[in-house]
Order: sequence, then structure tokens, then C-alpha cells
Amino acid sequence: MTIYLLVTLFFVGFFINLLWELLHSTLYKTCWDAPLNKFVYLMVKGSTFDGIVIVIIYFITRLLFGDYYLVAFVFIAFLFAYGWEIYSVKAGRWEYSDKMPLVFGAGLTPIVQLAITGAVSIYVVVMFFK
Repeated sequence: MTIYLLVTLFFVGFFINLLWELLHSTLYKTCWDAPLNKFVYLMVKGSTFDGIVIVIIYFITRLLFGDYYLVAFVFIAFLFAYGWEIYSVKAGRWEYSDKMPLVFGAGLTPIVQLAITGAVSIYVVVMFFK
């Protein structure tokens, strides 16, 4: 595992998450109500955060779980995303629209986002580094 791999993983994760953020932004009242410059800021900020979290979870799971890191990555990503969503909604960081499907009080698309975009990002980067 090299710095170059981790940096590449961040950028791949950033761009995949940017696409995801744009696609599911309609499920957030916060995005509907935001002026364009605020909307762009929210998309870039969220994608940057997601890219960083993907790298951190990848790094930790790769060190601790070896060849089974991907299973651990997906599990930890789900747990982290659920906890982050519950915290963020309660703290007023964002608000869901009526269209957002909820699972135990958290939005479905953000719960699965990190696991899916992270696994895809890892796959792309690992295939690139083979």
C-alpha cells in the first residue's frame, strides 16, 4: 500500500461520490432550498469528506483484515454511514425531503452510498494497480 495508491483512491472516490451526491441530492430538502453556489459547495464538501473516509476505512481494514479487507470495509462503511446520518440529521446539518426512503430514521441512499462507492472505488484503483 503506497501513498500514490491512497491518493488515487481519494480522487477516484471523490469523483464517484460527486456523481452519487448529484444524483441523490433531490432527496434532500437542504439541497432543494440552497442557492446554486451553496449547492455546489455542499456537493464538493460532501464528496471530499466521502473520499477521505473511504481512504481511512480502506487503510484501517487493509491493515487489520488482510485479504478479507473488502468485507470489513463494506461492514464498517455501512455502520459509519448510518451513525453519521443519524448524527447529522439530529444536529441539523441537513434535512431530508419527503422523497427520501428511511431506514431506522436515516436515509437509505446515504446509508448504502459509502459502501457502494467505496467498494467501486477500491475495485477501480486495485485493477489500475495490478
